[in-house]
Parts: sequence; structure tokens; C-alpha cells
Amino acid sequence: MRLKSLLFLGLVLAATGVQIGLGVWQWQRLGEKRAFLAAMEKAAADEPANFERSDPAMWSRVTLTGRYLHERTSYVRTSRPEAKPGDRQAGGFGVLVMTPFITRRCDSKGERCVLVNIYVNRGFLPTPPDGRLPAFDRPEEPVTITGFLRPAEKTGLFQPAGDPARGIWFQRDTEAMALANGLPGARETGIAGYSYDRFIDREAGARETAPPHGIDAVSFLKNVPNNHFSYALTWWGLAATNIAVLVAFLFSRRKRRDEAP
Repeated sequence: MRLKSLLFLGLVLAATGVQIGLGVWQWQRLGEKRAFLAAMEKAAADEPANFERSDPAMWSRVTLTGRYLHERTSYVRTSRPEAKPGDRQAGGFGVLVMTPFITRRCDSKGERCVLVNIYVNRGFLPTPPDGRLPAFDRPEEPVTITGFLRPAEKTGLFQPAGDPARGIWFQRDTEAMALANGLPGARETGIAGYSYDRFIDREAGARETAPPHGIDAVSFLKNVPNNHFSYALTWWGLAATNIAVLVAFLFSRRKRRDEAP
């Protein structure tokens, strides 16, 4: 077999192996996404845990009371699909309003307590075409909120870093937000009272009408993309195509060799 044929064979086999691996990865992601959606559905149906008296797991539904630190608010540029009939969430271009929230955590007896800073995604705030941030309610009094505890996002290698000086971001990287805003404990990890590696997606109130709109669990779950099954089939289909091409190549090569005088 000529060198060119060997190189072609190696290239096709390598590409096929990569495509099969990507299909397996997407299949695994499908299982993870289904588990995540099932956990969210269960959390949405359960009574919220008291964040101040327990140590809830990620994606748990929690309730807590405290004050917003409005002067340290950050904004995450984003867009949402246009709202469908029955949706309680607004669509279009806007920002997620990420505000530090100061509350407290106590032991089960309520005897030992520490102040806690944790970011809260207050919800989606639609913006006009020029991107200007409209005014919105900034309560100064203590408020009680309910929401879902979730891990902080990280800025990817190819994602824009935003403008931390202006408080504008493109991902919910609350650890970076805390550092940019000079919040206590942002430069150190594992310190009691500072939870910047996670944040809370605030749940919309029953009669909530004014933005920023907190998340509605039903609409949220309905709009979570889950295309991993089709992605897996696509990669495996490409791998099958490669194998078919390779078989045709080897068959034609053998035929030419048999027909050669």
C-alpha cells in the first residue's frame, strides 16, 4: 500500500475515532442534562430549605432574608427568546442583575451565627437598543427571597471578559465580580461567611410584574436546551459516513488491483 493511501487510511480512522468519542461525550452529557432537569423539577416542587439554618446542596431551592448591597451590583449582558404565551419571563436583549446579598448563617440551635455575603441573580432586566440600563427597584429594607442555589460560572478561554470597571460582564462569574467590587474575602477561599463560588437564582414572586424578573421554574425548565441526543446522533452519523467512505475506497482499490494485468 502506498504512503498516500496509508496516510488517507490513518486520517479517516483518526477522524472516525474522534467523532465516535464526541458522540459518546454528548450521550453522557444527555444523561447529565436529564439528571439536572429532574433535580430542578424536584427542587421546584419541594418546600425551600432555610439557607440560614442548613447547608443545602447545589441546585436546592432555598429561602433567606437579608439586605442587598446595591452599590456593588454587576450586570451580565444576555438575551432571551421572545416570551411565549403563558411565560412569566420577559424576552429580548437585556441584563441579569447580580447583586451581593448579606444574610447570616447559624447553627441548628441558632446560637452561633456569622454574616454571609452571596450574590443573587435578581433576574432579567430588558434594555433598550442602545443597551442603557433602565432604573429599577432597589429596596433598602430587609427582604426575604426564594431561589435556586447554583455554582458560579467561569469565563471561558474564548469568551469576552466584559468591563469589570463598569460592572458589565458576559457570564455569571461571581468570584471575579466579588474581586472587582472589592468585597470582603474575595481574594481568599474557604473563609466562613463568604460564598462567592455560588449564587442564587431568585425565584419570581407570585404577583411579580416589574423588572428585573426573577426566574419562573416552569418557564425556565421548558426553555432549557437539551439537544445532546441529536448532537450524539450527528457525530455517530459522521463516523458511519467515514466508515462507509473507507469501505468504498478499499473495495475500489481491491477491484482495480484485481483487474490489473
